[in-house]
This record gives sequence, structure tokens and C-alpha cells, in this order.
Amino acid sequence: MIDSEQQSHIRTALRDSRREGLIKFVEEFVTLLEQEGFSFQDLLEALAAWMDRQRPNPVEVIKLLEDAALELHRASRN
Repeated sequence: MIDSEQQSHIRTALRDSRREGLIKFVEEFVTLLEQEGFSFQDLLEALAAWMDRQRPNPVEVIKLLEDAALELHRASRN
């Protein structure tokens, strides 16, 4: 049987792997958009419109954006 610490490590590895896959997908997707003449601003505006249609909790959206900003700040320091 797998103990809780091992389960935690497995979950973390899966989450990291999933995130790396998503990063690669987004990188290729943005490259394709740029080749088609779209800008990063176009992508952000499309995401904002999509989020609006999803009717999310604004507080959750703000938290996600703040977390993303922190992640970008950390990544830029390395």
C-alpha cells in the first residue's frame, strides 16, 4: 500500500508533468497564432471573453491572475 507521503509525491510529479505538457502546448499554440498574424494581446482578449462567458467567480479569477503574475515574476528572476 502507498502511504500518504508517497501519494503526495506522486500527485506533485503528475501535476508538474501536466503543467509542463500544458506549457509546451501553449508555446506551440502561441507560435501558430503569431504565424497567422495574431498577437499575444489578441489571445488575452479572447481568453477574457471566454472567461466572461463562463461566469466565474471574480474573486477566483483575480486570485488566479495574481498567482500567474507571481509565477511570471519568479520565472523572470531565474
